[in-house]
Amino acid sequence: MALKKERWISGFVGAAAGAIVVGGVWFGTYAAHGSGSVVAMVGQTPITRQELAQQSEAYAGSAMLEELIANALVEQAAAQKHITATDAEVNQQLTAIEMQNGITSEAQLNELLAQNHMTKAQFLSQIRDNILAAKLAQAEVHVTDQQIAAYYKQNVAMFTVPETRKIAIIKVATKSEAQKALEEIQSGTPFASVAKSMSTDAATRSKGGLLGTFSLDELKSAQPAIAEAAFALKAGAVSSPIQVQGGYELVQCLAITPKHVQPMSAVRSQIIQDLKQQNAASEPKLVAQLAKSADIKILDPSYQAVLTAIKNPTST
Repeated sequence: MALKKERWISGFVGAAAGAIVVGGVWFGTYAAHGSGSVVAMVGQTPITRQELAQQSEAYAGSAMLEELIANALVEQAAAQKHITATDAEVNQQLTAIEMQNGITSEAQLNELLAQNHMTKAQFLSQIRDNILAAKLAQAEVHVTDQQIAAYYKQNVAMFTVPETRKIAIIKVATKSEAQKALEEIQSGTPFASVAKSMSTDAATRSKGGLLGTFSLDELKSAQPAIAEAAFALKAGAVSSPIQVQGGYELVQCLAITPKHVQPMSAVRSQIIQDLKQQNAASEPKLVAQLAKSADIKILDPSYQAVLTAIKNPTST
């Protein structure tokens, strides 16, 4: 699922965006730590948490309030429509963010979050709200049979499955051993039996040499030395000995599934999901729509402009 990341990844990119997150967290921690606590000393001059909170609010208060209102609108609308974001979906998006940002460990993630005064729970909450917003927007998109048919026709290549082959191997140390195995097969001994008695490949020997089912590209990636030979064989045929790293292999093509296009009925749900994602309202537009029908009261006059900004987003 393709989700916007600007909001819940903002702590990792851009000083201004990061400040929004930091400012919001200081608002929440200010009361707990007390207004008089000192967070830094410059010579004999103390910098108090109260001063820090005031500066944070002045810098990022409107943006953070807009964020909090948007989150509340999304959460309330999702609850009303019984739309949820599962833990599995949240974790999937978290993994995607980690990959995109080169985060390779839990410790590295926690360090980055700590640098932004953000807990993992807060970060996961932002991810969850983003998923809810995407689902809400997609729920409003109606996809017709005509749109499905047109999308299928325009994207036939996407639904084309390449030729695949079911492959078995026998691996031995020397060419003479490979030739001996081939002669046994040619004399009538089943390939699988010879594999179990002669192959040195522990991963496939007990399975009669069965390696798996592959497209040409997949086999080139997994077993480049045998890929071309395997795809030149007819179904049931066995190759001549092929030199590979650490020895020689015989390859048998057990079955061939020709290249084919999946029928529209088999990919209908995928097409609907793609179309919903493509045509769903952006998050600012969704939040604006929700705000116009919600009961929102801005009690602090200095933040009156926030509601106007939410209802009239500059980016849609």
